[in-house]
Amino acid sequence: MRVLFTPFPASTHVHTQVPLAWAMRAAGHEVRVATQPDVVEDINNAGLTAVAVGEVLDVPATMNPEYTDEPEEIRDEAWLDVLDISETRPEKLTHSHVHGVLTAWTSFVYQNTLPDGTTEELIDFARAWRPDLVVWDTMYYPGALAARISGAAHARLMFGLDLVGLMRGHYLGGLAELPPALREDPLEEWMSRILRRHGREFTEDLVVGQWTIDPVPPSLRLPVDLPSVPMRYVPYNGEATIPGWLRERPRRPRVCLTLGRSFREVVGADRASAGDLLDAVADLDVEVVATFTADQLDPGRRVPGNVRVVDFVPLDALLSTSAAIVHHGGSGTLQTALAHGVPQVVVPARMWCNVPKAHRVRDAGAGLCIDPEDLTPHGLRTALVRVLEEPAFATNADRLRREVAGTPTPADIVPVLERLTAEHRAL
Repeated sequence: MRVLFTPFPASTHVHTQVPLAWAMRAAGHEVRVATQPDVVEDINNAGLTAVAVGEVLDVPATMNPEYTDEPEEIRDEAWLDVLDISETRPEKLTHSHVHGVLTAWTSFVYQNTLPDGTTEELIDFARAWRPDLVVWDTMYYPGALAARISGAAHARLMFGLDLVGLMRGHYLGGLAELPPALREDPLEEWMSRILRRHGREFTEDLVVGQWTIDPVPPSLRLPVDLPSVPMRYVPYNGEATIPGWLRERPRRPRVCLTLGRSFREVVGADRASAGDLLDAVADLDVEVVATFTADQLDPGRRVPGNVRVVDFVPLDALLSTSAAIVHHGGSGTLQTALAHGVPQVVVPARMWCNVPKAHRVRDAGAGLCIDPEDLTPHGLRTALVRVLEEPAFATNADRLRREVAGTPTPADIVPVLERLTAEHRAL
């Protein structure tokens, strides 16, 4: 079987797809990973075969165009307000709200990051290579379009909560209540324009997949009623070497302090201050490992004596020795913490599902959540001491770890994907 993976062109999105791609490869299937050239090196470093399509995207520049004289922080907040897709409360998901969000995502994100030239090049490759199955990132619709036009089965691979599935469910319900003449679906209109060039028509599975591969633990998922294939989240951090100090057992409780990569990859900055985070842990009897780069720290700032600052360390290895983590809410970071049963203090960057994920971890009793606007060194220190000292946080984090461990691995779901693909081929 030929399997085509299509990640969004950011390193963290590639990393999400690597374990399943290798499970398919190890089962004997041919695997290709196609996306824009930005992440070809990440794909190759994972030992997978890359197919570069389209031009370099440069996500931070694309998402923050220099079209205004406003200060950068104001521009960022403005587009975050418009593109906030993280609302999950049913009473807030009115048709007008959902329509506005989906219109903004279609016109600003999808059409900017997924240009027609890239989509057509991916379609051309799929028609030539003829995959049996396309596994596409929930933010990378060219994969779904290439599957439809080449005749392949296709599955959406999630990296976090299924906000799209939730919003589409509410949106389609609202559309059904409107007279036909007033039904506008910007996402359908955009995709239909491409499909018509190839003699195909739009169907809803192009938005939500014929089925969804979901690595989020069942108890934390959103109430979305779509065909789903549960899959255990397996952390992958890219090329890495374990440093000598990480091979030694920590003498004091070890705390990981990180702001991740995903937010900086998209908007080029962090929402929380690295300095505030260091001030918060300065007088605690813990060993802190802060994964900060030089540009995240103010020049000349004194690093507390209980803090080790490293540019990079594989999070999967670090969290296996950690008693707690303070982080920004990114999907890879949060789910790696879940996989290791590590209590969390989340200061969520307002991006995709970071905020509702943080709330769900808090509500599960496995951590605490602090709004970045309310972040103070004292408040963070208090929250960190609580998750370290109150046993309930470790107990609930371990409960979620056992839930993750009980979910089928990427290798376990390969036969499921083979069967679903064969059923599609038989139609």
